[in-house]
Amino acid sequence: MLRVMYLLSKFTDMALDGLTWTAARSAVDAVRFQPAHTKLLMACGASQADGPQRWVGGVAALLARPRVARWLDLPHRGVRAVAGLAARWLGPTASALVRFSSGAAAAAADRLSAGTVERVLRTRAHPGLLVPHAHDAAVLAVDMRGFSQLTLALDDTPYLAGLLEEYLTALTGVVERHRGLVFQYTGDGLLALFIAELAGGPPGAMLDRLVNEMCPQLHREFDDLHERWRADWQAAGRPAVAVGLGAGLSYGRVTMGYIGAYGKKQFAALGEPVNLAALLCADAEAGTVLIDRGSFERAGFEPLRARTVRLRSRKLRRHLEAVCLCYGDRGAQRPLTWLPTARLDSPAESP
Repeated sequence: MLRVMYLLSKFTDMALDGLTWTAARSAVDAVRFQPAHTKLLMACGASQADGPQRWVGGVAALLARPRVARWLDLPHRGVRAVAGLAARWLGPTASALVRFSSGAAAAAADRLSAGTVERVLRTRAHPGLLVPHAHDAAVLAVDMRGFSQLTLALDDTPYLAGLLEEYLTALTGVVERHRGLVFQYTGDGLLALFIAELAGGPPGAMLDRLVNEMCPQLHREFDDLHERWRADWQAAGRPAVAVGLGAGLSYGRVTMGYIGAYGKKQFAALGEPVNLAALLCADAEAGTVLIDRGSFERAGFEPLRARTVRLRSRKLRRHLEAVCLCYGDRGAQRPLTWLPTARLDSPAESP
């Protein structure tokens, strides 16, 4: 009898342990970052040879309108307000629970709303929309300079996590306003993808807009954040830390789609532009953006007449030439009037 009770107790413990582990994994999967499924479908559908580029481009343009974007941002602003009240009244754990549960609900709503888009696209494009496939795209890599020093100086992990959330939210907003798709967060940075079919123009015009509009906005957004952080640090008696934003941008052919282990795939992009963007970002000084010169040729217009930086890539085993653009507070301010317009008669941009 004692033997049976012992075995029953062991079985009960194993069952409870298994249920706890399953629940924990489900909770992590519910709140972990996944790019918006609707935007993934649009990006992959537009990049198919027989995909409905005009329809998808029209939807992307509609979602990018300021009024529509503000309306779509209402739930997020509501959650931030509720999370702030929860933190004030009940503490940081309550705030985290509000934000995490809202993220899970948003992901579920995104999956449901993507069903309609997916049904439309599957009738007109390749059925394997998210199967890895090659397509021309621009890849942006962004990283914070001085983040390690910031971590050591603040020595406050919860506070630092809040700064990262604010910082990544602001940069993601800039990327999405320019019809980009953030497909990966890398600690204190991110990777984003831009394709011409969603950007509403030829590759050269898209790269022109990313350089002249998006990159300055990224740095302005970061500089505003840093100024506010410094004021908070001074008021709280915290040490001030000099941080900045570095970015790398490249254009070319990537393979995009769901990639990874069996049963654990996630959306990703692979190829030389991804490697180049990450390499350039790693070498970019605070307040600057590096763009490899080959990107301009691949996108179909002339390289910028700006300072050229020569880099040595051990991984790629070759030298690189990149254009260095300075935008932020820690970079020299330069007018961007010298940016040539895209050559619309270029073979890379011809219809």
